[in-house]
Amino acid sequence: MELSNDIPRLYTGIAEWLGCLTVLLNCRRRVDTGLFIAISTAAVVLQCGLLVLTAGVDAGILWVCIMGIAFLQMVIFLYLCADISPQGVLYGAGAAFLHAEFAASLEWQLHAWGLRFYPNDNFFPSVLMVVVYAAVFSFFSFMSRRHITENFLKSLTWKEVISISLLIIFTFAFSNLSFFLAGSPFSGRVTEDIFAMRTLADGLGTAVFWGFEISISELLTQKELYSIRHVLSSQYEQFRYYQESEEMLHMMQHDLKHQIEGLRGETNEQKKEEWLDMIENELDKWWLPQRTGNSVFDTILSAKLRRARQLDVRITCVADGALLNCLHVADICTIFGNALDNALESVVMIPDPEKRLIHVSVSAQKNFIFINISNTLGTPLIESENILLTTKRDKKNHGYGIKGIKYVVGKYGGHVSYKADEGWFRLNILIPMKQINT
Repeated sequence: MELSNDIPRLYTGIAEWLGCLTVLLNCRRRVDTGLFIAISTAAVVLQCGLLVLTAGVDAGILWVCIMGIAFLQMVIFLYLCADISPQGVLYGAGAAFLHAEFAASLEWQLHAWGLRFYPNDNFFPSVLMVVVYAAVFSFFSFMSRRHITENFLKSLTWKEVISISLLIIFTFAFSNLSFFLAGSPFSGRVTEDIFAMRTLADGLGTAVFWGFEISISELLTQKELYSIRHVLSSQYEQFRYYQESEEMLHMMQHDLKHQIEGLRGETNEQKKEEWLDMIENELDKWWLPQRTGNSVFDTILSAKLRRARQLDVRITCVADGALLNCLHVADICTIFGNALDNALESVVMIPDPEKRLIHVSVSAQKNFIFINISNTLGTPLIESENILLTTKRDKKNHGYGIKGIKYVVGKYGGHVSYKADEGWFRLNILIPMKQINT
């Protein structure tokens, strides 16, 4: 039985649609489920319809144009459904196209090989296509979840998009040389050679893509870890500054004793009242909260309380600080320094000072240390797929505070969660006591 060198266009259309679907299942979508199903159905019909209706077009400039239109349809499909940047859409479409080419060529090569053993089996082609496509796109999905992350898509530049575009063009051209240049040194002369060269070229193109992808992902991870370490270091430096402020407060308390002695000798009642008012204002300004049982936590809380007074923010605290004594000093700084800074930045956006509220609690719940930092919200929290979206102007450096908290809590086997309800944003942290004590 003679088998066509060209892959059935229906198989190619299905592969391209599955590639796009894999990308969409691993990133945020901009449409609801119903509309997503409708667009996906229309996409598979258009993708397969275009290639099936042009199946009679031989390899050449017109065929290349048809494949270009098919790729454009993939781009439009992703653009309509994926909530990512234009660079991310093109990058995702390119990755989907590469895997579709590899899946279709691998399936057709195995198809040709299997016909030797099952020449009259009508079910073999369908079963083989399902198995091969399931394997290739499951691998694509698995690798995408690990490396084509939300952070990666946000960090994409046109340099990466151009790089994958060149890779697609080279892989596609090399894998189809037997159609364009039948007599070249790089083209096959028999069906088996054409199948092997096409599958090998598509496979190598896919391998190069993932090598490129993994390298970029590792660079982004290193950059993120550097930023987190910078946050941890800055929080610790803030704590050292707060300690120096505490020492200054003790000096001020010593000076107050001399002022009190001077007051006792003052005979002018008006001057005495003015002097007392001045002392009272200074005491209010540098008032320290009740000791909680952990000096590091007390120092951080004192500093944040002084800043809160300047911003017309009210902070309340109910904490058993002794529970934090088993945590490292730098970790306490990171958890409460970042959490309270984020809370203060959020509440100052509320126009009414009476509604600028922050509550801090530290308590024991069974075998866990439970930490809660809650603050009122001026605007609804924007959240998508468990990712907080900032309303700050500095969006590029957003998120490293909460990542630093998660990193620190993770060292103790703890868990960080957050939610917004009834006008409050609540950050909850659970740290197992057994993990700390061991």
